[in-house]
Amino acid sequence: MLSTFAKRSAAGGVVLWLLTLLLTTSDSELAEMIHKVVFFAIFVIVPLGLSVVANESKLYKLVVFAQPIAALITLTSFFFEKSVLSAALASAWLILNILIALFGLARLISRRNHPLEELSIDAGLLYLPVAGLWLVIYRLGVQPFGYGEIIILLTAVHFHFAGFATPIIAGMSGRVLARRNYPQRVFAIVVLAIVAAMPLVAAGITFSPWLGFAGALLLTVGVVMLAVLTVGWVIKSITSRMWRTLLSIGAIASCVAMVLACLYAYSLATKTLIITIPGMALTHGLLNAFGFVTCSLIAWSQIAPQKIEQVVNSTR
Repeated sequence: MLSTFAKRSAAGGVVLWLLTLLLTTSDSELAEMIHKVVFFAIFVIVPLGLSVVANESKLYKLVVFAQPIAALITLTSFFFEKSVLSAALASAWLILNILIALFGLARLISRRNHPLEELSIDAGLLYLPVAGLWLVIYRLGVQPFGYGEIIILLTAVHFHFAGFATPIIAGMSGRVLARRNYPQRVFAIVVLAIVAAMPLVAAGITFSPWLGFAGALLLTVGVVMLAVLTVGWVIKSITSRMWRTLLSIGAIASCVAMVLACLYAYSLATKTLIITIPGMALTHGLLNAFGFVTCSLIAWSQIAPQKIEQVVNSTR
């Protein structure tokens, strides 16, 4: 089964990622730490995300089998100096990301109805090439718009976790909520906030830090409300205590992480020192990556998501 292969790829990716912890890929301690988060995203988070949106299409089969190959080629790029060669190797990940986005587009246009939970998943798949593009820019060694290399690298990280994984997690929660009585307007706000926040955050980096602050606030609203729905309604439909626990941990971690994100965005907008980039990487970054996204995707990868989709579709 293709979803099983994706989960095995993620499990193998954990082993490879642990090995990368022994390697040095940068002279900067901060860049080195962020590199490790990038490696975790490409080896573990993306295949986990793919495992929960499984279908039998040829395009899905292609991206699932190509993902570990593209991840290995991209890892190789970090052992070369930033250059055209390094960027060319990292382009393997961008190409995979584009294929994943095409898969998301195919999902979108193949449905007659457009339930919010499925649109949220589609959005996550469609946002992923942004992460791949910024990763290629980082490996090329250029700094467009005067961005520093750390900001470029963090942007790639952001779109792996907030851009790709978070809308998929919201969509999986929506699939369960579709079978329950719950505040439907709240979930609509969740999806709108999470999906709309991505371009606002990007605009904040490019144009104005106040736009970035607005994007951070909007994303915080969406993620915190998702946490409320998860704890209040979603986990009550999950029979396994282990998966309920992981989803609860993810919900709590997401709230703390987003408060820190708002503080950082506010500090940029007001030019006051509240939390530094290294501080953000160590707190918000690790909470979001390992507390929220990883715990949530592990749980959803084990809750038979394809069966959830079948039940939901049969009731429409």
